[in-house]
Amino acid sequence: MTLSRWYWSAAAAATLLILLYYYYYTTTLFGPPSGRTPEGLALGILGFAAMLGAVLYSVRRRWIGRAMRRIAVDPETRKDIKLRERRAIEQLQALQRQVLRNPAMSPRVIRQQAKQILKDNQVTRYIRARVTGGRGQGVRLEISRREWVGRLETWYYWHLILGCLSIVLILTHAGFRFGNLIATIAFVFLVAVVATGILGYFLYWFIPPALTKVEERVAKTPEELREELAEVQRELARVTEGKSQLFREIYQQEASLPKVSLQPSWRWIFGPAEIQRDTARPDRLRLIVKEIPGHEQEDFREMVRLIFQKEKLEVSLYPQLRYDYLLKAWLALHIPLTAGLMVFSLIHIVAILYY
Repeated sequence: MTLSRWYWSAAAAATLLILLYYYYYTTTLFGPPSGRTPEGLALGILGFAAMLGAVLYSVRRRWIGRAMRRIAVDPETRKDIKLRERRAIEQLQALQRQVLRNPAMSPRVIRQQAKQILKDNQVTRYIRARVTGGRGQGVRLEISRREWVGRLETWYYWHLILGCLSIVLILTHAGFRFGNLIATIAFVFLVAVVATGILGYFLYWFIPPALTKVEERVAKTPEELREELAEVQRELARVTEGKSQLFREIYQQEASLPKVSLQPSWRWIFGPAEIQRDTARPDRLRLIVKEIPGHEQEDFREMVRLIFQKEKLEVSLYPQLRYDYLLKAWLALHIPLTAGLMVFSLIHIVAILYY
């Protein structure tokens, strides 16, 4: 069973237990169920605890993000880290195959070799190698990426499940009815948070793999593409400076293609931009160069080369920026709703306790 199925199965079982408990305690009441009964209060406390538990995932992500700012590296250093990681994984996989061929190998020897591989490649902070088995069982070497404070995937599923369970807990806490405005508003925020969370679940299901495929195809990160694009634009500005009117007009006309704006726009939410291409463009530019003054023709050819390079970079960078924008747009909706939920929940709790 995959990790996601295990967690969703656990969530379904927990939901069933909550509903059975609600049914059991409501059959013993003389009046309608209420959040002021001991059982209703217990469900309400569990519901608020589930909300806080779900919020912890965001705290964990922000804590990791702030911690990583202190070790932020430039693109060249990042390339070096990736190269060392790849080399270490290849060596560890070779050790894995050796262990599979000889299960009787000493776990201590395997552990020392794996530790030495990580140390030699200076990736101890990023990769973990763990020896399992032994004592009559086959020894195995497991390789995983090191994640501080537990695996982010585990935190993510707890975040999803606690958020969904909080709806069930709050509904049973209130007896499926709300008697005051603050409680109603808090529940509306809760439903909105869970609904946007489910939307985020499908976005994270689709966008990160798609983004990884784009980066693998381009073989460059968005930061590297931005840096290269800025360098090409500086070269274009240098080449076109002080040229004739005809030279500058052709440059302005050709530089507008493929008409892909890299400025974030709400239109990115509804679909990707249409990239305009002109298959006859190379032949047309070869004819136009004859109209350019002779002393500018070499710079014109350099300009054409840089324009094609700029377009290639823009077309490669656009999908990465759009995917990143979609995730940020979703967060801009999900996080304020979560803040509103916590505020109205606290107001409701204070009002119940003191009034």
